[in-house]
Amino acid sequence: MVDADGGTPAGRDGLGVLLTHPGLVVLAGGPGVGRTTTLRVLADEFRGPVFHGGGLATLRHLPGMALARAVRARLPDRDAPLAAEAVRARVGEGLLVVDDVHHADPLSLAVLPLLADVCRVLVAIRTPGGLPSGAEEALRAAATRWTVLTGLPAVEARALARQSAPTLDDRALDAVLARAGGNPLAVRVLAGRAAQGGMPTAEPGAVDEDTATGALDRAVAAAVADLPRPARTALAALGLLGRPASPVLLGPGVPELADAGWVTVDGDVVTPSPRYLAEVAAAVLPDSERTGLHRRLADLLGGLESARHSAAGGDAAAAYRTALGAVRSATTVGDRAAALLLAVDAAVSAGEVPTGPDGSRPRSLIALRLEAAEAALAVGDTAGCRRVLPGDEPMAPGDRVRTAVLRAEALLQAGAVADALDAVSAVPADGVHETLRAEHTRVTLLAALGADAAGAPARAAAVPPGLAESPAVRVALAALGARDRRDGWVDELSAAATAALADGRPVDAWWSGWLLTEHLLADGRIAEANAVADQYRAACAGQLAYSWETRFAAAELWCGALLGLDLDTVVRGAVDLLDRTLPGPARSYALAAASLALADTGALAPARTRLDRDPAGRIDAARGLGPEVVRWVDHEVAWLDGQPDRALDTVGGGSLAGGLRAVTAQWARHDLGDPEPGEGARHRLLPVRATLSAWAGVEGSTPPATAFEAAAALWQGSALREQIRCLLAAGLSTPDADRAVPPLLAAEKYAEHAGLTVLLGRVHRALRRFAVRRATIDRSRTSTLTAREREVLALVAAGEPTRRIAGQLGISRETVETHVRAGMRKLGARTRTEAATLVLAGSSSLAGAE
Repeated sequence: MVDADGGTPAGRDGLGVLLTHPGLVVLAGGPGVGRTTTLRVLADEFRGPVFHGGGLATLRHLPGMALARAVRARLPDRDAPLAAEAVRARVGEGLLVVDDVHHADPLSLAVLPLLADVCRVLVAIRTPGGLPSGAEEALRAAATRWTVLTGLPAVEARALARQSAPTLDDRALDAVLARAGGNPLAVRVLAGRAAQGGMPTAEPGAVDEDTATGALDRAVAAAVADLPRPARTALAALGLLGRPASPVLLGPGVPELADAGWVTVDGDVVTPSPRYLAEVAAAVLPDSERTGLHRRLADLLGGLESARHSAAGGDAAAAYRTALGAVRSATTVGDRAAALLLAVDAAVSAGEVPTGPDGSRPRSLIALRLEAAEAALAVGDTAGCRRVLPGDEPMAPGDRVRTAVLRAEALLQAGAVADALDAVSAVPADGVHETLRAEHTRVTLLAALGADAAGAPARAAAVPPGLAESPAVRVALAALGARDRRDGWVDELSAAATAALADGRPVDAWWSGWLLTEHLLADGRIAEANAVADQYRAACAGQLAYSWETRFAAAELWCGALLGLDLDTVVRGAVDLLDRTLPGPARSYALAAASLALADTGALAPARTRLDRDPAGRIDAARGLGPEVVRWVDHEVAWLDGQPDRALDTVGGGSLAGGLRAVTAQWARHDLGDPEPGEGARHRLLPVRATLSAWAGVEGSTPPATAFEAAAALWQGSALREQIRCLLAAGLSTPDADRAVPPLLAAEKYAEHAGLTVLLGRVHRALRRFAVRRATIDRSRTSTLTAREREVLALVAAGEPTRRIAGQLGISRETVETHVRAGMRKLGARTRTEAATLVLAGSSSLAGAE
């Protein structure tokens, strides 16, 4: 093996070390070079569960099939992050092994790079030219190591040749090795042929212009030609199927193949060994024989697979009829879409739409194209939709409108909202039935919401009352009403979600729930947003809508961080989410929740590290980029960490997060001795406005302490930490002990109960101004911890989730939690994060003493 990165030998031991941590290790090489054998050896050496999967040439149409074979579960097929999370959740701390990635479906190819940071992944790819355009670049960018297997060293190749053909003399053996180029399969095949006298010899050291792969192709083709016809047909059938098959399907040649070692038989499953032999056997068949074998397989198989073999066998009419039959029997939207797309391809190949499977009269090709395009969009296949959509050919007005709607929907799903609005606006929905008009209106309004915000209300006002009651349009109208905070917008979104579910449109229901959650959060109605997020998270989990579930789960954790709920639970939940592949909004909320909760409980360094290293946390402050909640947390962590100069930015929107940035900036000015008020005192949210007004002293005769206490009351039940900060400000705003101490004691009580360590420390400092002192934790108690407890808590302080700590230390999750609880008890810490912070502080003190 040669490491392509450095050109130095890379033994299996080195690769095994890489698999002790999450990462993507790629083994690449030509046919027969030993990729599968190396995979098997590395998998056998791995200490832990191993999940074996791989691509199958004829099943590329099944989304996620290469990975679903490994985790033994159907994967979500609508977006790669969702499928990646489904794989990660099942693989856990195990090893994912994926062979024949060059045969993998597009979804699996998209998911593999996403797993590189969260799973141990070992894959094999046949090169060169084994991957679609762009896929190899994505894998190379994500790979921890890309190793090219160029063949066996000379000594090992000679030993293999001797084992395969013990009777070969040295001259013949040298000829075999010169032609094989170290390729293990070529060594075996060529040695066997030479032993039978079927391969001419060559002088040792003679230049062979053939590549090792070319020699292998010819050697395998020659060996296939020497097989008895039943064996050759069975092997070629395996190549055409692209998957293991039953002996009954393959015919009487299986025993001879098994005796020759060309296949392995496990019960009713026959697998080529290696698969490349079957591929070559299929490739070298004469065209007429290959066509006939495809048609025979079509007769023996059923459903979509039969349709594909009919199409490959040149019988487009049979392929069309079988595909339509598969449409009727499809149990998933994915199977239905695949069957309809194949039916369109078959009809185009036939030059006309054949009669249906029951002999029914041919249908319109345009109608078939539109049905297939709609089915493709149902599974998120925008490329398939665009491929089969009608072009500029003449069509009925209704079909033209439907084509525009589907094209716009495909553009919307791809995020091209302006193009979607142009596409649907170019074809007015005049003279079409109400259902199609409703779809046209829905797409128009949703596209306008993103591309023409100023014109969206006028478009909504022009919707006829009767049309506005359709479930499709209600979702779009509710979205517009929520953006403008129209009276009753909460009820409108809830009702739209209910109607969408009743109409069989769950995605519209999830959108309604997500808009409701986000707008409630923006309005500072945290408890309500938390309840809605919890409701929809449970509903999405019940429907296996994992991507939407993670959105609502992340929003729920963000609510928990603001409400001051169990912050240990918030940290664990948010860190666990961040260890997965997430949609953008979910990642932002999870990052904000994890960073704020870590910082509030004293783990400031891990909070800062997460913000700096996570893509959602890379803030461009000068241009105001990045999610608003993350921008505020970025400033808040800086303020908590004693860096008020990094928290002075007051530019923010009218949402809760924008208001909190202005509040944090006021605290930063206070710490810097510059109490000049900012521009946020006119904020639309009452708690924010009251807090900023107290800082600005605009309450007239109301003393600042009283103004801050009034603001604290407004934060109660929505943002506990802001309630505490207002009570702290009340105590800091007056020199009168009788006036200052009561709010400070209240702040102390709330901060201590919630485990807000940093704010509690600020409260204690304020109390000391009035001679009220509190006992501090004796940091020397960290010496009572065992080495393992210290090790576990240090990993907790680094922000590692329990499952990863368990994997790194080789212990169970329960043992990790036992060590955490023991450390908390010995240190007198209220939360696991506080205990971890104390361990870090103790280590720093010890290092300073040394």
